[in-house]
Amino acid sequence: MRTLSDSGEKTVKTVCSTCYCGCGVLAHVKDGRVVKIEGDPDHPNSKGNLCTRGKIGAELLYHPDRLNYPLKRAGEKGEGRWERITWDEALDTIADKLQEIKAQDGSESIVLATGAGLYYNMGLLGLMCQKLGTPNVMLDGHLCFMPAGFANRSTTGYESSILCTELMFDEVLNSNCILLWAANPRNTVPYPVGEGIFDVKKNGTKLIVVDPRPTDYAKVADHWLQIKPATDDALALGMINVIINEDLYDKKFVSEWTYGFEKLKVHVQQYTPEKVSEITWVPSDKIIAAARMFAQTRPSCVCQRVPLDQTENAVQTSRAILILTSICGNLDIKGGNLLPHPPKIKSEFPLFGLPQSELPREVVERRIGAKELPLLSGPDAGLAIVHPTMFHNQLLSGEPYKIRALITSGKNPVVADQDSRKVVRALKNLELSVTLDLFHTPSSELADIVLPVASWLERDGLRGHPSYPFVTPVQHQVVAPLYERWDDVKFFTELGKKMNLDIPWDDVTGYINFRLEPKGITFKDLEGVNFIASPKAYDRVASGKFKFNTPSGKVELYSTFLEKFGFDPLPNYKAPPESTEEFPLFMTAKKSKVYVHSTGRQINTMRKMVPEPTIEICPETAHGMGIADGDWVWLESIYFAGDERARFKATLVENYLPKVVSVEHGWWFPEKPDPEHGCYESNINTVIPDDIFDPIYGCSAIKGLPCRIYKA
Repeated sequence: MRTLSDSGEKTVKTVCSTCYCGCGVLAHVKDGRVVKIEGDPDHPNSKGNLCTRGKIGAELLYHPDRLNYPLKRAGEKGEGRWERITWDEALDTIADKLQEIKAQDGSESIVLATGAGLYYNMGLLGLMCQKLGTPNVMLDGHLCFMPAGFANRSTTGYESSILCTELMFDEVLNSNCILLWAANPRNTVPYPVGEGIFDVKKNGTKLIVVDPRPTDYAKVADHWLQIKPATDDALALGMINVIINEDLYDKKFVSEWTYGFEKLKVHVQQYTPEKVSEITWVPSDKIIAAARMFAQTRPSCVCQRVPLDQTENAVQTSRAILILTSICGNLDIKGGNLLPHPPKIKSEFPLFGLPQSELPREVVERRIGAKELPLLSGPDAGLAIVHPTMFHNQLLSGEPYKIRALITSGKNPVVADQDSRKVVRALKNLELSVTLDLFHTPSSELADIVLPVASWLERDGLRGHPSYPFVTPVQHQVVAPLYERWDDVKFFTELGKKMNLDIPWDDVTGYINFRLEPKGITFKDLEGVNFIASPKAYDRVASGKFKFNTPSGKVELYSTFLEKFGFDPLPNYKAPPESTEEFPLFMTAKKSKVYVHSTGRQINTMRKMVPEPTIEICPETAHGMGIADGDWVWLESIYFAGDERARFKATLVENYLPKVVSVEHGWWFPEKPDPEHGCYESNINTVIPDDIFDPIYGCSAIKGLPCRIYKA
């Protein structure tokens, strides 16, 4: 719906892209200015609801601190001196330098990177890498969704994170028993899942919550398993133990569609509820009761979130949880966890990484980190990406080859990546660093060229998280980009033209049409439409319409895929680091209920809601240290003792685990005028090392690390 009246007023149907949910929006424009944003009641997911992230769209659009013109560094890296240039000069400078690098050292010396800031360019970067001839595309997938997707690949053969809350959407509301595992969808997917769970709970749906924090869901759960951080693998194996030993599993599904059940049965005998209780701090009777409820209240579903991707045993943890739901017969049924669906739109080779078939194997073998993390970055990886730690190490060492150029779109690595000061040292080694973003950040201040990108009200496109199985959000430009802001699709298109690359479209609309080719429609056909829906499908396995892409053709409880690469074919427990007398607490990082990672601190509406970085503490623990609610405290980890610390404001929370503290990640202070913008002051990544990760997939360990706190 795009209507225009004689008075110069119009309403545009579009979707918000501040985060990955892609909620429906009605944007009202008067005399060329956005004057009101409200939820679209016709959108199948959000149904007229809109959280703060969407409501501030106009505030973001017209923010006085937005980047509006291309800039070139005028002083030393990180000095904060800039001069305005034209887009032509920016494109010529970048294209000439990239051509020089390709000719002198090869395309692998060029890296493209993105993060969570712009949810619509992930696959585009993979395609641009293909055209440039570099195997090096980098993003934060190693600790967000992709480990769970890889666990699914090694179990069902498909690299799709089918247990993640975002991919369930309203299907979770059809369940008789919902298991929220490290998930707080009121903060991450508020509509329809986050609020909908409370509604179905009132109507009789059972709710199990696995979370160390007393979330709103934990307070109303039938069973709240308040777990020690980073011991989720043991809990899942303990629940499997109960279900198998009490004969509660789905015998028909296990017999017909799983491989390795007898080996699993023997394997989990070591994970008795009593032993698991000692590991996890969850009482054994609660483990047993939760396992029984999940197995006996079908259909049941698991909704997990990215905290499970952020431990040293992330892949095996997600494997154990996937096995738990599989043996209970909850795959491929209404109200259960649905299996992957074919993509409805072209997935850009692919959405996250770079497929091996697009570049010669000898080129792929030179991907950064290919030897250290072969299943993430090597020639046999699926959605292959570069791990940030390997990238920073190679920038600093120059081995096995020198990285000379980086183009970053919507990523703030100084705040987002672990060991922040090391990140800064590494980024200063680049010959050419280009950043595309909405605002200056601590990371853009280290670049050579900074380019202004359009916000979601200034864009057309297919948005949201790229793995949505049922609804693809469709975005329509509400107003033309202000000043000299560009859609980053336009930037990469024009850069490709300057470099004579084979880009299969001419402009942004052509790019959207390129993606829509499999559907046989064009973007013009979607005028007035803000979503593409696909029907759900159930019971495809039994009907022969779906086949597990594993060597056995079944759900591999015993993974022959992992076995082939020398990893344990059965999920196991790996003990997290232990606390000490000097570092008696365990820290975990959490997402803000308002901000999206490191974005949004400039937005007044958001900043008023969450003005300062906080740390959650058990009242008894805090009082024993002389800390009161609202006090500022220092946090130090065992890994940077005496060298680094981060500062947070104490929030005392009842029913918190006494030995656990939780801090908001992503904090920096845009209002601070120096180029660092306070990026070290309250940034949890300053005290988290970058070299502790899952050996299978490189998942960075940022949960359950030993720490200490004291009053500031």
